[in-house]
Amino acid sequence: MKILHKYILRQTLVTLIMTVAVLTFVLLFIGALRQFSDRNLSLGTFGQFLLLALPNMLSFTLPTAILAAALLVFGRLSADHEITAIRASGIGLGQITAPVILVGVALAGLCFYINATLAPICKYQLRTLFFRTVMERPSDLIEEGRYMKDFPGYVLFVGRKTGSSLADVVIYTLDDKGNVISSLRAKRGTVSVKRDADKLLLDLEDVRGDLRDQSDPTNFRKIRAGTTAQRYPVELDLGRILRKARSSKRISDFTLPELVDEIRNLQARGIYPAAALVEAHARASMATACVAFTLIGIPLGMKTSRRETSIGIALSLGLAFMFYFVMITANAVKDRPSLFPEAILWTPNLIFEFVGLALLWRFLRA
Repeated sequence: MKILHKYILRQTLVTLIMTVAVLTFVLLFIGALRQFSDRNLSLGTFGQFLLLALPNMLSFTLPTAILAAALLVFGRLSADHEITAIRASGIGLGQITAPVILVGVALAGLCFYINATLAPICKYQLRTLFFRTVMERPSDLIEEGRYMKDFPGYVLFVGRKTGSSLADVVIYTLDDKGNVISSLRAKRGTVSVKRDADKLLLDLEDVRGDLRDQSDPTNFRKIRAGTTAQRYPVELDLGRILRKARSSKRISDFTLPELVDEIRNLQARGIYPAAALVEAHARASMATACVAFTLIGIPLGMKTSRRETSIGIALSLGLAFMFYFVMITANAVKDRPSLFPEAILWTPNLIFEFVGLALLWRFLRA
């Protein structure tokens, strides 16, 4: 029996490690390409990015990998008639599947630790690393065709950007409540950096501006003409951006104990903690998905009875897509408690576990 368990366990772990390595590498490569494709990074900075991004990637790849491992291993065992031979020797299906189920349970515990503690800490550090990297080339903060709210007190829009040259620039100045109190529109301009003062300098040309009534900033009837100039410099504070990134945390940056505290604080103030509740349930659901994927992967592998790796990978990716699509849907309706987004998050887990156990029961009775 020990030899059989070691054989199945070895097959599962080898397939699991290979699948995790491939999926994690692909996701890390895509993430690095998206974030830093147009930036010259030092090797140390790039290494920090990979290290900090790894836990968040593992929270997605580990459940998918155990699903692929279960499908591939039991598909191969079934295709080679090894399961039939093992059962003919008097060994039950429960004994055959026990090592893989235990691996799924162990991975669930590991994923829960990653989702609850390690991934949020690394995600927060990754965001501050991004801003530190941007400080080396601050002009990279400016993206064309997007309203940028990175600069405190301002909203910046750039229609086109070519190197340091800008075109169709709009700058909105905000009050403490986030209302627009004035705006500047420039046909063109250039961007440069005053490193000694941590300032981003926009040298705008052909500028037209308007002012709004500070007591009634949303009343468009009270807008009046403001600045008019052929050249108009605007300085944006880069230091405040980095300080804000270091001091502010998003819900996704909270560890599980911090999430629990946030939920209690909001409830004590009479506020329904929709985002925090969905985040907490999502992390737990993604961790227990390792068990659900294992339970459905084993019988599906035996049912398909295919040795081809491509079939198992395709099937696992399809099931994983269904799971994460439900996660995205629940997150999209997190502000609508009447739709019970927390319950939606657990739906794929329950379905996969029920179907997996039902299929295993059928194989057990066969």
